[in-house]
Amino acid sequence: MIIMADFGGTRIKLGVVENGIVRAHKAIDSYSGLPFSKWIHLLKDDLRGLCSMVGVRLFEVEAMVWALPLLIDLEHRHATCSFGKFEDTMQSNFCEEVEKVIGISLLLENDARAALIGEWQAGSARGRDNVVMVTLGTGIGTGVIFDGKPMRGRSGMAGNLGGLSITHMGSEGFNGRPPGCIESHVATWALPKRARRMEGFKNSSLSSEPDIDYLAVFTHAKQGDALACILRDNAFQAWGALALNMIQAYDPECVIFGGGVMASENEILPAIKDFVSDHAVQSGGPVELVAAELGDHAALIGGEWIWKTRVKRAPLHKHPKIKIIESQGNKFLINEEGDAKPINS
Repeated sequence: MIIMADFGGTRIKLGVVENGIVRAHKAIDSYSGLPFSKWIHLLKDDLRGLCSMVGVRLFEVEAMVWALPLLIDLEHRHATCSFGKFEDTMQSNFCEEVEKVIGISLLLENDARAALIGEWQAGSARGRDNVVMVTLGTGIGTGVIFDGKPMRGRSGMAGNLGGLSITHMGSEGFNGRPPGCIESHVATWALPKRARRMEGFKNSSLSSEPDIDYLAVFTHAKQGDALACILRDNAFQAWGALALNMIQAYDPECVIFGGGVMASENEILPAIKDFVSDHAVQSGGPVELVAAELGDHAALIGGEWIWKTRVKRAPLHKHPKIKIIESQGNKFLINEEGDAKPINS
């Protein structure tokens, strides 16, 4: 049994996972932008409450896996690029510091890769060895299963194509991203600024929206708003180009699309299928484009596989307040709360 935490920009999804089943889950507000010292004890309280939902105590759980919107060095357990979020994870001893507070072992993984692993193991890509996934949420995440293994590379960047440049013509980067970056063009976080800068925005029905997201874009496009139709079609073409590039690069059996934006699956998936059908080289036969099956549970389920297949190394950090005592020939593990757990000899 493990605890999985999927860290997003607005929400953190928590789950207790055992044998591929999410036994309990909850969502809390994200701590993005806050220093580690401000939120780790709050998170610990939430984890205790989560464990109580399945009748266990926090120290009885085997481990934690955290999925984060960062580039992660899985073996060395820290982020290699933080993109300005959860920057404490860049420290080489970050996991050890967490373990001192929480009291159980921790691994880190990229969030899009964790979701892909969940879909590969228990969702829409079961039984396949070559799979790619695009996660359309606040940002754009991607991941790759290549010949039956998650692709990571030397720094954790391999297969992460949210920063992919889809054009070098007449475009600009946002927040230090490269010119033509797909996130800068069509990610949800970039949508309001891009919409407001377009000609005709003041006369568009979108201008009445307090929060411009893709649900609003699709709704106004259905009503015939010209600007919304342009934004919708630009997104379809960019997402299609991303799928096309991943097909060309990794030769997958299928492409999975997931994330919150896929609440509009019935509009998005047919458009991308048409784009890929028109333009992709499918030398190994038709590449299937499918929607994710597991929703918010994808990364939670993926985390258990990540823990079970982790690189074996020296024992991870132990909580300094946990100690072992012996009484009448029996050994007990005493946690920080004074609870005793028998140790099997």
